[in-house]
Amino acid sequence: MPFVLLILGLLGGGLVCLLVINTTLATASFAISNLQQGNASLAQQEQVLQQQIAQEESPASIEQRAYRLGLREQQVLSFLDVQTHRTYAQPSSAVPGAAGYAP
Repeated sequence: MPFVLLILGLLGGGLVCLLVINTTLATASFAISNLQQGNASLAQQEQVLQQQIAQEESPASIEQRAYRLGLREQQVLSFLDVQTHRTYAQPSSAVPGAAGYAP
């Protein structure tokens, strides 16, 4: 009789251990699934933000913001000669590489 009770106790303990292990694995699997969904959501958000950055860095967007801030294309550019302290005026088309914008 004690041997039968020992065997039944071991089987019951084994079943309880299996139940605990199975529950722990299911909980971990659920947590992994939630983290993967969160990762996918963050990756999508990152992609949207990168598209917004690319759009804001485009020359047309920069030109629109400059115009809203009050920057206008100057027809005549003024230059200061630091050595002689004289100013010179030139049309913006005569200066190579100048876009014609001055603060």
